[in-house]
Amino acid sequence: MSEEDLDEKEKCRIAFDVALAHIVDICGVGGKTEVFKVAGSLIGLSEEESNDVSEKCDIVLKQKITKDLCYDFRKIRQYVLCLAWDIMEKRKVRFADAIREAWSEAKSKCAEVSAVI
Repeated sequence: MSEEDLDEKEKCRIAFDVALAHIVDICGVGGKTEVFKVAGSLIGLSEEESNDVSEKCDIVLKQKITKDLCYDFRKIRQYVLCLAWDIMEKRKVRFADAIREAWSEAKSKCAEVSAVI
């Protein structure tokens, strides 16, 4: 898919993903909680709910990996963002490394259900 094939909303989400990775790298792992409060809307959190990203991500990560999830622009990014959050919480790695690992794992799981992303 080329950039011309993306609508403005999709372009905005991709830009946000890139910007978020850069922001977390600048803020460091210790600042991730504040960064993810702001980013909580990506996974459907209201401002009040954004205080507990981990709970929402637990729900997202328990979803069964299906072709529909893999091919849904928003759902796969929710899954990857939550997986990266989980990796960061458990192993205290940089966001860029966690997001790279999360995408790799998501691609592998999607391939298992014949969904190439």
